[in-house]
Amino acid sequence: MVRTPREVGGFIALPLRLTKTDAFPHETTHYLYLKPHDPKIPEEAAPRSLFLVNIPISTTAQSLKDLFTSKLEGGRIERVHFSDTTPHKSQEPGTKSRKRKRKTVEELEAGLDTYSLPKVFDTEIHGSGASAVVVFVDRPSMELSLKAARRAAKHGTPISWDAGPDVTSLGLARYERHRQLQFPSRKDLLRSVNAYMTAYSALEESRSRENARRRAEPDEDGFLTVTRGSRGSVRMDEAKEVAERQKEKSKGLEDFYRFQTRERRKLVQEDMIKRFDEDKRKVEEMRKRRRSVGES
Repeated sequence: MVRTPREVGGFIALPLRLTKTDAFPHETTHYLYLKPHDPKIPEEAAPRSLFLVNIPISTTAQSLKDLFTSKLEGGRIERVHFSDTTPHKSQEPGTKSRKRKRKTVEELEAGLDTYSLPKVFDTEIHGSGASAVVVFVDRPSMELSLKAARRAAKHGTPISWDAGPDVTSLGLARYERHRQLQFPSRKDLLRSVNAYMTAYSALEESRSRENARRRAEPDEDGFLTVTRGSRGSVRMDEAKEVAERQKEKSKGLEDFYRFQTRERRKLVQEDMIKRFDEDKRKVEEMRKRRRSVGES
């Protein structure tokens, strides 16, 4: 009989017993590999996290909480991150969210990715060999769970894996359900499209404000570039706000423009006086010539 190693490459080999289902009518043993999380880029929550590899395809955050908290009698879990799903930004406990009055164009563009059409699958299935990071409430909880997993691997008895109610919708049943969901109701489809278009309108409005602000800013020489505006009109209060900012910025240029005007007028005046003196000199010379001709 081949003996399964307790550790593989620094990972603890934790045996799990997967119950039979309609998709796979045989009970089998599945090995979950785990170790303390040690990412290449340091993270604040890494010292209290475990890195899991080869998770079952139907794994959920609730099933991992049931494994570590109930089955292994380990510490409490704060959150779970799966490698093949987009992580959501979570708020650290004890911090208050600060609402910003206005989002930037980059933030609105990134927010468009959060809107999508209704899903055609109502269950998430992980790929073979997928990984996850389990973050515990503190480091003692992580160490307690790690010790419990090491004892279970040493004992060698598979732990019963509870995949939750979604395990019944695997195999052919999942695709039969998919056929029903691939044509969403008109109400759900309209709600998704309206949410996306609302976010897109906010993005266009933010772009219009940004373009108006750039058009209102003078260049290095103090001149404004006159361009044709976009279709979306800027609100009156925003236009007034831009005008006020422009007025404050142009205060320092007023004296410079006055100096230029005075210098230009002074040059014009000096040129007129010079030409007047030349004309006066020419008239005097003409009078002298006439007098000399009359005397001769």
